[in-house]
Amino acid sequence: MKTKGKRACPVCGTLFPDSSESCPVCALQGALKPESGASSVEDGTSELRFEHYRVLQNEDGTPIELGHGAMGVTYKAFDVHLQCPVALKIINARFVGDDSARLRFLREARSAASVRHPNVASVFHLGKTGSSYFYAMEFVEGETLEKFIKRSGRLEVNVVLEIVTQVTAGLVAVHKQKLVHRDIKPSNIMVSLEDGGPVSAKIIDLGLAKSLDEPGTQTAISTPGAFAGTPEYASPEQFAGLPIDIRSDLYSLGATLWEMLTGRAPFRGAPGEVMHQHQHAPLPLEELKDVPQPLVVLLEMLLQKDPAKRPQSPAELLKAMATIRGAIEAGRRIAHQSLQKTPPPDSVTLTRRAGARLGPRKISVARASPKRGNGLSVVNWWVAREGSVFCAAAPRALNLDLALRCHSLFDWARHGSALFHDRGLAVIGLN
Repeated sequence: MKTKGKRACPVCGTLFPDSSESCPVCALQGALKPESGASSVEDGTSELRFEHYRVLQNEDGTPIELGHGAMGVTYKAFDVHLQCPVALKIINARFVGDDSARLRFLREARSAASVRHPNVASVFHLGKTGSSYFYAMEFVEGETLEKFIKRSGRLEVNVVLEIVTQVTAGLVAVHKQKLVHRDIKPSNIMVSLEDGGPVSAKIIDLGLAKSLDEPGTQTAISTPGAFAGTPEYASPEQFAGLPIDIRSDLYSLGATLWEMLTGRAPFRGAPGEVMHQHQHAPLPLEELKDVPQPLVVLLEMLLQKDPAKRPQSPAELLKAMATIRGAIEAGRRIAHQSLQKTPPPDSVTLTRRAGARLGPRKISVARASPKRGNGLSVVNWWVAREGSVFCAAAPRALNLDLALRCHSLFDWARHGSALFHDRGLAVIGLN
């Protein structure tokens, strides 16, 4: 059976969108073992439970999906004990038997649970049903900032200021836990705006969050040295595979701010093109002709290629927001210097920490793959050391007569990627 845009599951009969890879009801039921007490799905309408959380369903019997990512799917559910709605994130069915994936999922839940702030969605329960893990978090009323922008177009300045201020306050809490979100973007910010009332904003989905306290190989959600994030909003250092800190999140917030003010991200195009623009292209400031000057100054600061030239922490940005708001209300201009502070001496892009290696062992580059449309094919270059110089010759798969010689990781990140771009390639990781 098939209706327009939907097809019926051959197992349970549930109608689900053609765009879905598999039946969501069966996917959920697959994560539930007999010991969980879940009832049968033969008629496609039975109750789906994870401990005391009942997954809510649409009228057609499909679970109400709130979002999905690489690691899991988030559904709207109901806490039968507390009698209130929750958001329930369940590890993707294809990762159920993957110990490494389960470990990353647990770290995600624990990272999110460590942050307690009104502008960050709270995680309050981690559970296991059968062999599948899940966690329950606060259900946030409203819509994603992404949907809000699509529905409203360019947002009013006062609404933009309030959203940025609240998200920055949430990042202060993230920073206090020594975490980096790594995926700040409109779809990971929930907003609600009642008629005539104030706007509220909350950061959601810490699925790519990374701790700064432990070695990357023990805490990273992604492969060390590889790109993790969303290209349109990622920082230059994320693309280059350099160590990142909270200033990377501030860059992503800047890209999000740009979209709120203009209706679109600052850099657009195929993934490889976007990577290069974030690392090397000047900002298209002509798109900001109708934006108040203090906000233009803020955007220029947040979207600096060098982290040392951005605000150095969310707390510093929060103080700057008060200056910007006051200037806009008074109708006066501000100078860049009024928002800038002297960068710390341990900037990750300008100095090396003691004992850090000078160059990468492997360079991951990507180029457009005709077989995959706008997708990317990835090739690794292995690096050899000759004294103080690091050398890498192009692998045969690229069919290029190209070799690189650099003295430092900084050189690889800033200059090597420009050389790659001239040949239709993009650096996506250094390791």
